[in-house]
Amino acid sequence: MKKALIVDDDKDNLYFLEVLLKSKGFEVYLASNGAQALEIAKRNPPDIVISDILMPVMDGFSLCRKWKTDVMLKDIPFIFYTATYTDPKDEKFALSLGADIFIIKPKDPFEWDDILNSIILEKQKGLKPLGEEMEFFRQYNEILFKKLEKKIMDLENAHKKLTIQDDALQRNEKFLESIVENIPDMIFVKEVENLNFVMFNRAGEELLGYSREELIGKNDYDFFPKEQADFFTAKDREVLASKQLVDIPEETIKTKNLGERILHTKKIPIIEKEGRYCFLMGISEDITEHKRAEESLREAMEKLKKMFSSIIKVISTIIEFRDPYTAGHQSRVGKIACALAKEIGFPDDRAENIYMAGNIHDIGKISIPAEILSKPSQLTSIEMALIKTHPQSGYSILKDVELPYPVKDMILQHHERLDGSGYPYGLKGDDILIESKILAVSDVVEAISSHRPYRPACGIEVALDEIEKNRGILYDENVVDGCVKLFRERGFTYDDCQA
Repeated sequence: MKKALIVDDDKDNLYFLEVLLKSKGFEVYLASNGAQALEIAKRNPPDIVISDILMPVMDGFSLCRKWKTDVMLKDIPFIFYTATYTDPKDEKFALSLGADIFIIKPKDPFEWDDILNSIILEKQKGLKPLGEEMEFFRQYNEILFKKLEKKIMDLENAHKKLTIQDDALQRNEKFLESIVENIPDMIFVKEVENLNFVMFNRAGEELLGYSREELIGKNDYDFFPKEQADFFTAKDREVLASKQLVDIPEETIKTKNLGERILHTKKIPIIEKEGRYCFLMGISEDITEHKRAEESLREAMEKLKKMFSSIIKVISTIIEFRDPYTAGHQSRVGKIACALAKEIGFPDDRAENIYMAGNIHDIGKISIPAEILSKPSQLTSIEMALIKTHPQSGYSILKDVELPYPVKDMILQHHERLDGSGYPYGLKGDDILIESKILAVSDVVEAISSHRPYRPACGIEVALDEIEKNRGILYDENVVDGCVKLFRERGFTYDDCQA
């Protein structure tokens, strides 16, 4: 039975698509956000995924980006189904991420037949574009590699059968020669005794910068630096010893005219007579430009990441100008939250996201009068009600900013409490993001231990006593335990986490 995964935070949309797809013979899985969808898909990959875009925790664009870079999921058809993102630019962006179809809600149920049949048919026929030319050639070469091996076996059998006519053998040899000569990647054959070259195709000549006459009868040590030649020879010996194909994802080779190039090489032993391995055949794909593109992309992402961090710091500074009495509060909360996240097992990149959220968690206070923020006495009930609007205000400021992680949701929930006594929505328990639970504890510890306009600093022990007293009531138990351990056992200082 075909399987479909539907991703939408709207229950009505989930119900509509679930009924529709079940009526067409699909086994249906449901997810309310991108993160949940990834977990479901990795446990049980579907045949198709239909996703909304605007969702909490992880939106549809972020889901598609991760989906299409996941080796296990990238070839599964991805359909966007949205009522919010209707601009042609949105569709162009969605398709650039790798989405197969972009559909605007609502859609007539009868039109889904053509859509689903088209997507499934393309998948079954193998007509789905591979996306990158390098990936196309990789699969193309694997197919031709198998054909080459089979053709060589056919030729061996032809030699053994006296009844095969010479003209048929010549046709086979010409066919094999045509394949080898015209394949776009370097193909070479070595004899097993001295590992001397006995054959090169045209692509091999062009890549290495030598003619076949110069290459035949010589080995790697005649053309390459000793370190490289040692590596190539070791791999050749491994192929012959294992008697099976050896895949070398990356190897550096120095060419005559093109300088150093990076190759993806496969080598396999060839049987000729009485089961003996007489030759070694290799096929090498030049992936230099692909690797350079990957490095350029990595550098661009690193620059973008640094730029985003700088923007976060600017926003944090702007907030502190309006609330000078709590200068440094957001930065300190970010550092506690970062170290605390790592203490309870978060990976570095996820801890860094929490650090960024901590640095702007009070961004919503921009909407609150400065005289209330700096008031040196207890706030009135009306003033406190205004203060309590800052998480929602912060969410509203960031809600249209596309981020690869739920910073705006962390900010929205950082004053929620386990027992539902928090604000703005009175969320309880597991309805609160773990990142927000970390921010909440970090915020309380920093606030109590630091100076405020209406009271002096209470110190870290008073702050730790507060979270221990409300462990499992207001604050998450694991987060509290990690925070206590961080300060009392690790001796945490604000210089310990530089995200």
